[in-house]
Amino acid sequence: MKKIFKPLVVVALMLTGCSDFLEEDNKGGISNDDFYKTETGYQTLVTASYNTLRTSYRNTPWLQLAGTDIYNLSRGFAERGLMEYEQLYPENGQVKTFYQNSYNAIQTINMALYYSDIAQLSDANRKILTAELKFLRAFYHFLLVEQFGGIIINNEATFAPRMDLPRASLADSYQFIISEMEAALPDLGTAKAKVNKRTANHYLAKVYLTRGWDLGSNADFEKAKTYATAAINGQNITIPFEQLWSPTNQNNEEVIFAVQYDAKSIASESDGNNQQGIFGPYLGGSELNHKYMNGNIFPSWNLHNFFKENDARYEATFMLTIYDQYFDYYDASKNKNTIPIRAHYPRVWGREYTAADSIAYRAAHAGQIASNFRFYPFRSDENRYRASFESDMFMPVVKKFDSPSTRAIFNTHASVRDIVLARVAETYFLYAEACIGLNDLPTAAQYVQKVLDRPGNSKNGTKLVPNVDIATAGSQIAALDAYHIETAKEFVGEYNRWPELRRTKRLKDLTGRYNFDIRRIGVNAAFLGIGGADKIYRPIPQDAINLNDAQITQNPGYQ
Repeated sequence: MKKIFKPLVVVALMLTGCSDFLEEDNKGGISNDDFYKTETGYQTLVTASYNTLRTSYRNTPWLQLAGTDIYNLSRGFAERGLMEYEQLYPENGQVKTFYQNSYNAIQTINMALYYSDIAQLSDANRKILTAELKFLRAFYHFLLVEQFGGIIINNEATFAPRMDLPRASLADSYQFIISEMEAALPDLGTAKAKVNKRTANHYLAKVYLTRGWDLGSNADFEKAKTYATAAINGQNITIPFEQLWSPTNQNNEEVIFAVQYDAKSIASESDGNNQQGIFGPYLGGSELNHKYMNGNIFPSWNLHNFFKENDARYEATFMLTIYDQYFDYYDASKNKNTIPIRAHYPRVWGREYTAADSIAYRAAHAGQIASNFRFYPFRSDENRYRASFESDMFMPVVKKFDSPSTRAIFNTHASVRDIVLARVAETYFLYAEACIGLNDLPTAAQYVQKVLDRPGNSKNGTKLVPNVDIATAGSQIAALDAYHIETAKEFVGEYNRWPELRRTKRLKDLTGRYNFDIRRIGVNAAFLGIGGADKIYRPIPQDAINLNDAQITQNPGYQ
C-alpha cells in the first residue's frame, strides 16, 4: 500500500531533520499525485498554505514586538532575552520557533506550487492560485530577512532531506523576494480575504523600503513610493479609529492583509489566537468574567506619554473603564450609566490625578461604584507608574483586538478576531518613510498628516498634529524619531514594531531612550554582543547551523 505524504513539516532544513517526514495511513490507497491532481485535493494544499499564517501568528509573535521602545517586560519577565538582548543567545526558543515555522510554511507552499502543474484546474484558476502562493512564499522569506539578514532561499519542494543549504547574501535574498512578488502581481485577483493585488503592492513597497535602508539605495525608496501609491489607490483614511477596530467591522475597507479567523473555522472556541490577551496585566480569574490576559507584554509608560490630550485614539486603543464584566463595554443593550464599574484608569494632562478628582468621579457615577472598585491613574513620573507592576489590573489593557463573541471562554487563545497584518494607514506611513529616506521631509509630513486627519481623531475639534513636526525636524534622524512616535500611537499592538525600528537603524537609540528595562541595564550592555559587535539582527538558531552541512556564518554579536 502506498503512503500519502503529509507536506506540512517536510523541511528537514535544519531544525528537525528526517523526523519531520510524516506519513499517514492512506485507507483509500491513493497516491499524492492522484490526490493532489483533483481540484478538491489540490485545494487542501492551498488551504494549508494559507493556514500557515495561523500557525505563525496564533501565539505572541515575539520577534515582531520584543525589545523595542514601546513594550516593557512584564512582571513575569517573559522572554527576557528578546526583551532586553543581554541574554539573547542562538539557543533562544522563540527565535527557533519563528525560524522553524517560517521554513515549514515555505515548504508547504513549495509543495502546493509543485503540484499546481498537475492539478485539474482551469487555466485562470491555476494562474491566480500560483500567484497567491508565490507571494506567500516571498512573504515568509521577507519575514526571515527582516529578522536575520541574508537567508537560505528555499524555492523548491523537498521530498528527501536537504542538509547542504547555503545562506544567500542580503542582496540576493532581497532580489529573490522582489522578483517573486513582482512576478505574482499581474496575475493576482482582487478578492478581499485572499492575497490580492493590493496586498502585493503594499508589501513590495515595504520590501523596497527595507532594502533601501539596508543597502543604501535611493532608487529603492522611489520604488517604495511607486508601490505604496498603487496600494493606496487614491483611498483616503475615512473610518474613525474606534470603528476601525470594532469587533463588528472586521475586514473593512482599510484592511489590506489579515490572518483570517472565524469561530466556525476552528476546532474549538479556545483554538483561536491570543492577540487580545497580550498587552497588559492580568485582570483576575474566570470568576470575574473579564477577558484572559496572559500579561506577557506591558505597553510602556512612554507609549502612553506619546498620546496627547486631544487624541481620541487613546480611548480607542486602551480600555479605560472596566464595568461589572469586561465585555459589558460592547453590549449595546446595557446602560453604561447604570451598570457597576470595577476599575477606572483616569488620565489628566499636565498634572497628577488628585483626591479631588477621585471624589468628583465617584459623585458623577453615584450608584455605579462597585465594592471592589479601584482607581489606577496614569502617573507623570515613570518610576511612580511602574511601582505597581506586580499588581493585577494596574494599567489599562489594549482593547483594539477584543473578541466579545468568545467572552465566555477564559483561555489564552479565545480570540477569533482576524489578525490585521497590513492596512492602508500603514501604506501611507511607508510612503512617508520612503520620503524621509530621500530627505523629502515636507512630503513625509504630508503623508503622516493624512493619517492623523482620520475623522474623529481629534477630541476637541482642533487639528491633530505630530508630537514633533517632521517637515522641520532638521535632520533625517530627527525626522525618523518623530515618525516613529507617530507610528507607535497608530499601531499599538500590531505586529510590526521591531522590523520598523531595525530597518531605519533606530532600534538601539530609541530603545535606549524609551525602554525602561534597557535603560536599567544600560543600552550598550544590552546590545553589546560577542566580539564587541552590536546585536542588530536576531541570532540564527544554533540547531539550524549545526544541522546544515553548508558553512553558515552566525550573525554579528552572537558568534
